[in-house]
Amino acid sequence: MACPTSSATEATPLSKHPATTTTSTSRTRRMTRRLRLPIALALSIAIALALLFLRDSTRRQISYTPTIRQDAVENITPQKTVMSPPSPSFYLPALNANEILRRSSNTGLRWGILGLGRIAHDFTSALVVSGCNVTAVASTSSIRAESFAQHFSIPIHYDSYEALASDPNVDIVYVATTNQNHRMPTVLMLQHGKNVLVEKPTSVRYADTKSMFEEAQKKGLFLMTNHWTRFFPLIKFLRRTFLTNGAATSDYETQDSRMKLRLKPKNHDFYLGKVLAMHGDFSFPTPLSPSDRFLNRTLGGGVTLDVGCYLIELALLAAYDHYKSTSASRRLLNNGHTMSDASTRLFPDGIDASGHGIMYNGLEFPVDVESSFTLRWGGGNYGVWNGECANSDDGDSKCETISVGGKTTKTIESTETDREKENKFTMISSFQASFRRPSTFEVEYVFEYGRVVLHGPGNCPNEMTVYEHEPYGPLKRETKVSYPLPPIKDKLSKRYGTPYYPRAEGFAYVIDAIEKCMAEKGVPGREESVKLIDGGCLELEENTIDEQLVTVQITEDVLKDMGYF
Repeated sequence: MACPTSSATEATPLSKHPATTTTSTSRTRRMTRRLRLPIALALSIAIALALLFLRDSTRRQISYTPTIRQDAVENITPQKTVMSPPSPSFYLPALNANEILRRSSNTGLRWGILGLGRIAHDFTSALVVSGCNVTAVASTSSIRAESFAQHFSIPIHYDSYEALASDPNVDIVYVATTNQNHRMPTVLMLQHGKNVLVEKPTSVRYADTKSMFEEAQKKGLFLMTNHWTRFFPLIKFLRRTFLTNGAATSDYETQDSRMKLRLKPKNHDFYLGKVLAMHGDFSFPTPLSPSDRFLNRTLGGGVTLDVGCYLIELALLAAYDHYKSTSASRRLLNNGHTMSDASTRLFPDGIDASGHGIMYNGLEFPVDVESSFTLRWGGGNYGVWNGECANSDDGDSKCETISVGGKTTKTIESTETDREKENKFTMISSFQASFRRPSTFEVEYVFEYGRVVLHGPGNCPNEMTVYEHEPYGPLKRETKVSYPLPPIKDKLSKRYGTPYYPRAEGFAYVIDAIEKCMAEKGVPGREESVKLIDGGCLELEENTIDEQLVTVQITEDVLKDMGYF
């Protein structure tokens, strides 16, 4: 009976074990429920602190200056938008060939082509596809003239420039000879009463350019350089943003219609402030052919004359509000040049350039193969100051005279009014051009509160990106702006072969501007009963004579600084 008793005494604690386990589990569950909320709060606080740390770290990385107030950049996230700007009558967002055709039929403007190379092929293609009237072509080679005329179904061809000049059925001549031979045929056409559109550069030397425009003025005829970049709708939109965001003075409002472009486009209110700097690189590898015009000095070769002039032209767009510069005026007068006040205002205060003619494998050519130059408007170098006031005995913080290089000189006191100081144009532009390497062909304008990048090719652009920044702060908004090109590219290729130059359809913008001006004001030099308005179409607002003169003068000075002139 011992065993049962023993078994009964041991069964008691064994029967209580399940109850003990249940009680322990319940306690654990109750403690877990009590701790769940504190643990969640602790985790939330830890995550929040980590996020704050990361945000502060990022904020420190993107801040431009350590003095910026952090609350000024809170809740800023860059916005990316794609925009097609509005198109007032001054702009042509999508030029239709039928529009040019209607204007051409209204004016009956008769075109002649002189110099029948690659660029003439592309320009004539745009003329014919746009429905313009091309009546004659001329070349010193009768075979080339006949072949060119047959290719474009042009009725008349000449083997001399004089014959084209004497043709009474030609109103305007497109001169597309090589660079060194622009002046002679242009003056010949003007002397015979023909209006002229001459390919860029106007000429190699400023003196020749000046004489060409003087001849046009004497004859009362139209003369313009084919600076086609200025006629692209994107560039016109860009010019308006310059004039809007720059500090144009009130007296500009009455000068001419160009200044009316200061009006801001509706729904697209950019404010970038004044333009301060500019950068650009136009480079492409050219074939190693000494007989080609690119590397031939006798044909006006060299990268500055070929594509560097585009960069100079784009810089002048930004310099449009530049005031008359005393140093620039003195410099031009000392060189025997006389230019209008507008030209003087546009001319830079400083030019610095360098270049060389070394191509692949160390071969050297007598032209600038590589070109680098800077243009400066405003400012100047007043020497090195050693930090000593020459009249500092009284402890006055204002130095009337300072010690510069061991010599005592007076500090420069501006005589400009507050308004003039506020509106003074100062910009440094740095450019490169090369025949030895590729590039993006992009151009960047840098403003007080942002940047504008013209996407390549920058000499015939249809897209740009606007980067707007907070004052002294991070990127606020990024906007892409684009305009469609004239829808004639397929027709150009199908009818006349692939163009030699990119976006050759853009020539239609220049053609349309000329046809429109001739239709509205009349064709200079033509004997007609209709009275001409202001002497007829003598100048286009997109490309003034002053700007063309300054472009050639700057180009010549850049080449002089390199040692090529």
